[in-house]
Amino acid sequence: MTLTKYQAQCEAEEAAWFRQVEWQRIARQLEALYGAQTAGDGSAYTRQRIGRLEALQQALMGFPAALAD
Repeated sequence: MTLTKYQAQCEAEEAAWFRQVEWQRIARQLEALYGAQTAGDGSAYTRQRIGRLEALQQALMGFPAALAD
């Protein structure tokens, strides 16, 4: 394996790891916000935060247009 291929492979693995970590962070935040909604928090701020985090998840799944909303 050449140095260039090795570096590309390492960068791809690192990017995948960062996407996974970001996904887990977003999922934890969404779980907390969904719990707050279930407990009665119907504020606009909570709905906006949920919308932004769901858009980030869509972008991580390969739909970056979700961030345009």
